[in-house]
Amino acid sequence: MTPASRNPIPDRLGIALSGLCALHCLALPFAVTLVPVLASSALGTLAGAEWFHAALLVPVTLVSGTVLSRRALQSAWLAALLVSALFAMTGALFVGEEWLEKALTLGGAGLLMFAHGLGLYARRAG
Repeated sequence: MTPASRNPIPDRLGIALSGLCALHCLALPFAVTLVPVLASSALGTLAGAEWFHAALLVPVTLVSGTVLSRRALQSAWLAALLVSALFAMTGALFVGEEWLEKALTLGGAGLLMFAHGLGLYARRAG
């Protein structure tokens, strides 16, 4: 393992971005309901815009794709995990049902956090 591959920051950043994605998905509907001012504010409008969700997918894809792709080339199950997570989160942009969008987003974020967690574990073990 090279010194650059022992750096835990990329995996931690991937976990943090995926966690923020999941938190946004779970907390925003409650925040808008509990604080109605949010729904009519620019924040509420922005958070509900589909283009905004697509834009949020870009840093997640760049970080997770970059960090996990090298390892995925050596491991078929990690490649399947990475592709499944990215397809799930991208697919969430195109479904019409709110519950399915949340399920796909949370599932994809969970898979990415799991993959990055395995990366951290491998770095410690290696």
